[in-house]
Amino acid sequence: MAAESGIRQRRIVGRRIAFADSELATKYTLPFVDATWKVPFIVLEVLGRPPQVLHAPIRSDGQRLHTSAPIGSLRPIESVPVSAYAALVHWDPWWAFRGVSGVDRTWIQAVFATNIAHPFRHGPKTFKIYDLRFGDDMTELEAIIAQDELFRTSEFRAGQIDLLSLRKKAGRAPEKTRAAPTAKAL
Repeated sequence: MAAESGIRQRRIVGRRIAFADSELATKYTLPFVDATWKVPFIVLEVLGRPPQVLHAPIRSDGQRLHTSAPIGSLRPIESVPVSAYAALVHWDPWWAFRGVSGVDRTWIQAVFATNIAHPFRHGPKTFKIYDLRFGDDMTELEAIIAQDELFRTSEFRAGQIDLLSLRKKAGRAPEKTRAAPTAKAL
């Protein structure tokens, strides 16, 4: 069986990242994606530091992440204008930003608004994202891997689903889930 190409987001949690000149341990690696499925930057939650932004490709060897960028290229999350987050999404089922310190609350709220880790409707079905698959250098999202209510897996690619529509609408009440059918007594 051929090895799957691309990088799955669930496989890049808790990895070390080797920069051109140093190495760091990360808790979370969160690529942010725009409406064209491109990754303009990646947020690294580095152990012992507030979240940092990296504007460079990242590769994975299965054990460790690698970038050719120097460690000095990391920037504070506040270096991305808060307004830029309105055109982005990210997937964080762990809600890592809940426990973040050292970041202005305005940016934390902007990041929360981009998180697509909640059920969504596509056609007649409700799905929940199970994973994201990025290209081998994490500069582009290749597929959203989602599961329906019966845990059947589907992949969505660019053109099949509008990423920005997956963001929760402000002030929208959570979607009600259908009750499971009840069995009749015999």
